[in-house]
Amino acid sequence: MSELDKRFHRIMGGLIGNETFGASLEEEAANQLLAWGESETKKIVQQTIGMDEETAEAYLAPRLRALRLMLRAFGRWVGETNILDDDARLTLWNLAEEQAKVLFGESFSLPRMEEATAQLQSGERADKTIAWLKRFIEENRFRGS
Repeated sequence: MSELDKRFHRIMGGLIGNETFGASLEEEAANQLLAWGESETKKIVQQTIGMDEETAEAYLAPRLRALRLMLRAFGRWVGETNILDDDARLTLWNLAEEQAKVLFGESFSLPRMEEATAQLQSGERADKTIAWLKRFIEENRFRGS
């Protein structure tokens, strides 16, 4: 197994083992969030090709932390819509954006929360909302670089 594979598997073990990651989501949406995390983790780990272990860890640590925090915030934003008030949801939205800036560059921005909410139909299934968020980020990630 290559060093990259070892890094990836070690990191994914921690991500999968994090019970709070998609705790407020139904199983299908939680699995989708985890798959998104896996996809992003692969991209991040790929950037460590040729780095020694110490350099790779210094590179990975802030990005993986940002990824976990962003996905956890999105998971709660989606999964707790009936529990959280608008201020709490906005706090999660802003946290997700802050972490996305770590991942994709300081100029990256999410749409205003109201705009995102308007894009989503009331009562939309959580997995569809996660898919929309993922698609938005993938389409806009390079604008922040």
